[in-house]
Amino acid sequence: MKIQHLAMASVPIQTWGQIYDNQTALKKGTIFQELDMPFFAADDGGMSGCCCQVSDTADPNQREREEKMLQIYQVCFAADDLRLYLDTHPQDMQALDLLKSMLAQRKQLLKEFAQRFFPLTMDCMEELYQAGTGEDCYCWQEGPMPWEGACV
Repeated sequence: MKIQHLAMASVPIQTWGQIYDNQTALKKGTIFQELDMPFFAADDGGMSGCCCQVSDTADPNQREREEKMLQIYQVCFAADDLRLYLDTHPQDMQALDLLKSMLAQRKQLLKEFAQRFFPLTMDCMEELYQAGTGEDCYCWQEGPMPWEGACV
């Protein structure tokens, strides 16, 4: 039986180029401008309908939580995309420096969120444990759960 080949892929090695800011990267689905190749003619509406948007709520506390959460989504997405690039380019010092910066920014955003609202990860709880007394420092139950329909 002869094997038929339907196609042969040629994948060029990605090179470092222009990158999007974190907000644009999350909307485009990539941090790298040269990888932003829309294949369908569609409006550039971005992430409409996604929980990654700040709602028009009258509650300033909720709005502040959503804005901080959106910043966390943006920096986490950019760091993940950059980490994927570094999987194939581990010697790229510019990318490594940017990843270090993004990870520090992520850590700071998570810390601020935990101090103002509630911890999002176990790592966020360390300072709360040190500063808190008794059961009040164990505050996972303070934030809404994802299955309750809330992103923040």
